[in-house]
Amino acid sequence: MSAATFDMLIEQGTDYDYVLTTRSQAEGRPPLDLTGCSVRAHVRAHHGDDAPLLYDLATGGGLAITDAAAGRVALHIPGATSAAWPWRVGVYDLELVDAGGHPLRLLQGAVRVTGEVTR
Repeated sequence: MSAATFDMLIEQGTDYDYVLTTRSQAEGRPPLDLTGCSVRAHVRAHHGDDAPLLYDLATGGGLAITDAAAGRVALHIPGATSAAWPWRVGVYDLELVDAGGHPLRLLQGAVRVTGEVTR
């Protein structure tokens, strides 16, 4: 299964929420059962081993499996958190880690932050 590309546009200072429903490759594409799995995601300045970490979505935001049987993963970035970001552009990927510790990339893409004017 290939990772889907989804570019995030975050309005600085505003809560950002996204819900992903994972799907199986089986006929009819039922939800992927995420029981026993975890999720992780980083935003970095660019691809590469030397890319600085800009934000850890799993610890800094609310990245969580919200309904394992239905295959749902939710991401929440509080507006107060993004309000403090000095950066405007990055890249990310979101990985599912199964009970055996094997990662599977679900999403990847760019992150753009539009600067807040009213404070």
